[in-house]
Amino acid sequence: MIATKILLASSFIGLHYEGGAPFMFPLLFLLLINSGIIIYAFIVTLQGKPLNAVWIETIRRIATLAAAWGAWSTLIGLLFAFSALETSPEPVPFPVICGGLKVALLTVLYGLIIFCVSYVAYIILKIMGRKLL
Repeated sequence: MIATKILLASSFIGLHYEGGAPFMFPLLFLLLINSGIIIYAFIVTLQGKPLNAVWIETIRRIATLAAAWGAWSTLIGLLFAFSALETSPEPVPFPVICGGLKVALLTVLYGLIIFCVSYVAYIILKIMGRKLL
């Protein structure tokens, strides 16, 4: 069980670095910020205290920013990959092209995972906030 968790964590970290630091680290930053806000919002809501609506909207906006950053990063990565293919003097093997496309899609996948998790938390917090009123 522990070995599986370590393997999963190491493969996740490997994918994180494979996606490119300039594109993946801002997504990681957005994930950490949004996770902190979500935890804070759930704690405040479960204590029965009123939660400022700004916090809930911030979760939604950071989620949208993560999805947009992931898509933008993918487009930039594809642009660089295709321009490198275009200037290559000899034909590039198909597996190399597929590997490059896989790396390019990591950022959009990571951004959409952050978006989905954050949006689920946003919806739950909105429902919990209505029940407290």
